[in-house]
Amino acid sequence: MWMPERKSLDEKLAERGLETGESVYLYRIIDAPSDVIWKAISRPGQLAQYHPYCQSNEAFKWPGVGARDGLTYYSGIYFERDFKTWMEGVGYDLEIGSPPRKTSWISWRIKPLEQSRSNLSIEVTPYLESHLLDVVKLEFQRQYFGKSVEIYLDSLLRGVDYFVTTGRAVQAKQFGSHPIYAP
Repeated sequence: MWMPERKSLDEKLAERGLETGESVYLYRIIDAPSDVIWKAISRPGQLAQYHPYCQSNEAFKWPGVGARDGLTYYSGIYFERDFKTWMEGVGYDLEIGSPPRKTSWISWRIKPLEQSRSNLSIEVTPYLESHLLDVVKLEFQRQYFGKSVEIYLDSLLRGVDYFVTTGRAVQAKQFGSHPIYAP
């Protein structure tokens, strides 16, 4: 039986008047086996245990493709994450944003390096409104992505590392504040 190919992310975004911007990618080598990291990042409602800007995290549907949760940042911003792919033990892809609007595509990946070391990476790709002038899109990315997202991801990856290697939850703003999510 013939099945039509799934639409690409770019095609789906174009239908919504959106396009992707420049991605931000960061990784961290963690002294822990990949299965331990997977266990930490794939449990429902556990984001606040390792995310230093997340005040609370509630799972609505879990796990797998179609999973959805909500997170409230210390700044009061509320986002929901809709999981689009789920690769057991490896990672997942999700869309995030204030309901009902999603503002980014995020990919989490774990790569085993040695028996007790792993690489955890996160890539954030912003969604931009296609009708805006290029200069406006660039300013939006500069202000809300770029360095701002690098700081965010660095703290998040450090939080996962801390939680996985010590077994203790991170504290609010443990690795510094963030002007948008935890002032």
